[in-house]
Amino acid sequence: MFIPTKTKGDSFDITITIGEDITNWKIRCEIYDSTHKIQLASANSGGSNDEIEIIVITQGKFQIHVAKNLTTNFKDKSNIEVEVETDDSPSKKYTVIQEEIRFKNERINWDTPE
Repeated sequence: MFIPTKTKGDSFDITITIGEDITNWKIRCEIYDSTHKIQLASANSGGSNDEIEIIVITQGKFQIHVAKNLTTNFKDKSNIEVEVETDDSPSKKYTVIQEEIRFKNERINWDTPE
Protein backbone atom coordinates (compact mmCIF):
# COMPACT_ATOMS: atom_id res chain seq x y z
CA MET A 1 0.00 0.00 0.00
CA PHE A 2 1.38 3.39 -0.95
CA ILE A 3 1.08 6.05 1.75
CA PRO A 4 1.66 9.60 0.48
CA THR A 5 4.17 11.82 2.29
CA LYS A 6 2.70 13.45 5.40
CA THR A 7 3.63 16.74 7.07
CA LYS A 8 5.10 16.42 10.57
CA GLY A 9 2.63 17.56 13.23
CA ASP A 10 -0.43 17.48 10.96
CA SER A 11 -3.47 15.33 11.64
CA PHE A 12 -4.14 12.77 8.93
CA ASP A 13 -6.15 9.64 8.17
CA ILE A 14 -5.15 6.38 6.51
CA THR A 15 -7.94 4.22 5.08
CA ILE A 16 -7.37 0.48 4.73
CA THR A 17 -9.60 -2.20 3.22
CA ILE A 18 -8.68 -5.85 3.75
CA GLY A 19 -11.69 -7.34 1.93
CA GLU A 20 -13.20 -9.55 4.62
CA ASP A 21 -15.66 -9.21 7.48
CA ILE A 22 -13.87 -7.83 10.55
CA THR A 23 -16.74 -8.06 13.06
CA ASN A 24 -15.26 -8.01 16.59
CA TRP A 25 -11.69 -8.03 15.26
CA LYS A 26 -9.00 -6.12 17.13
CA ILE A 27 -6.98 -3.65 15.07
CA ARG A 28 -3.68 -2.12 16.16
CA CYS A 29 -1.35 0.38 14.49
CA GLU A 30 2.11 1.57 15.38
CA ILE A 31 3.95 4.42 13.67
CA TYR A 32 7.57 4.57 14.74
CA ASP A 33 11.13 5.62 14.08
CA SER A 34 14.29 4.87 16.09
CA THR A 35 13.30 7.18 18.98
CA HIS A 36 9.53 7.86 18.78
CA LYS A 37 6.36 5.80 18.49
CA ILE A 38 2.60 6.21 18.35
CA GLN A 39 0.34 3.28 19.24
CA LEU A 40 -3.29 3.39 18.08
CA ALA A 41 -5.98 0.75 18.51
CA SER A 42 -9.62 -0.04 17.88
CA ALA A 43 -12.05 0.38 20.79
CA ASN A 44 -12.06 -3.37 21.55
CA SER A 45 -8.27 -3.44 21.67
CA GLY A 46 -7.64 -0.71 24.23
CA GLY A 47 -8.09 2.29 21.94
CA SER A 48 -11.14 4.16 20.66
CA ASN A 49 -13.04 5.13 17.53
CA ASP A 50 -11.04 8.37 17.65
CA GLU A 51 -7.94 6.26 16.90
CA ILE A 52 -9.19 3.49 14.60
CA GLU A 53 -12.70 3.72 13.21
CA ILE A 54 -14.52 0.89 11.44
CA ILE A 55 -16.06 2.25 8.22
CA VAL A 56 -17.59 -0.84 6.50
CA ILE A 57 -17.30 -3.86 8.77
CA THR A 58 -18.32 -6.46 6.15
CA GLN A 59 -15.63 -5.26 3.71
CA GLY A 60 -12.92 -4.89 6.33
CA LYS A 61 -12.67 -1.15 5.73
CA PHE A 62 -11.32 0.97 8.57
CA GLN A 63 -9.65 4.31 9.05
CA ILE A 64 -6.66 5.16 11.24
CA HIS A 65 -6.84 8.68 12.67
CA VAL A 66 -3.52 10.30 13.61
CA ALA A 67 -4.11 13.39 15.73
CA LYS A 68 -2.21 16.65 15.28
CA ASN A 69 1.22 17.06 16.91
CA LEU A 70 1.78 13.31 17.36
CA THR A 71 4.35 13.15 14.54
CA THR A 72 6.07 16.51 15.13
CA ASN A 73 9.40 14.97 16.18
CA PHE A 74 9.44 11.99 13.83
CA LYS A 75 12.32 11.39 11.44
CA ASP A 76 11.74 12.01 7.73
CA LYS A 77 11.73 8.25 7.10
CA SER A 78 9.65 6.35 9.63
CA ASN A 79 7.62 3.15 9.63
CA ILE A 80 4.01 2.05 10.00
CA GLU A 81 2.71 -1.38 10.92
CA VAL A 82 -0.95 -2.41 11.16
CA GLU A 83 -2.11 -5.76 12.47
CA VAL A 84 -5.51 -7.36 12.90
CA GLU A 85 -6.58 -10.12 15.25
CA THR A 86 -9.62 -12.30 14.61
CA ASP A 87 -12.27 -13.10 17.22
CA ASP A 88 -12.38 -16.86 16.65
CA SER A 89 -10.80 -19.37 19.02
CA PRO A 90 -7.93 -19.68 18.80
CA SER A 91 -7.62 -16.20 17.36
CA LYS A 92 -5.36 -15.46 14.41
CA LYS A 93 -3.21 -12.38 14.17
CA TYR A 94 -1.61 -11.05 11.02
CA THR A 95 0.07 -7.93 9.70
CA VAL A 96 -1.81 -6.15 6.93
CA ILE A 97 0.65 -3.27 6.42
CA GLN A 98 4.34 -2.94 7.17
CA GLU A 99 5.63 0.06 5.24
CA GLU A 100 7.86 3.08 5.30
CA ILE A 101 6.05 6.36 5.88
CA ARG A 102 7.72 9.63 4.95
CA PHE A 103 7.31 12.93 6.72
CA LYS A 104 8.30 16.42 5.64
CA ASN A 105 8.79 19.41 7.92
CA GLU A 106 5.87 21.74 8.40
CA ARG A 107 6.39 25.28 7.18
CA ILE A 108 3.68 27.12 9.09
CA ASN A 109 4.31 26.93 12.82
CA TRP A 110 2.26 29.86 14.05
CA ASP A 111 -1.44 30.26 14.95
CA THR A 112 -2.04 33.85 13.84
CA PRO A 113 -0.06 36.11 11.49
CA GLU A 114 2.36 38.57 13.03
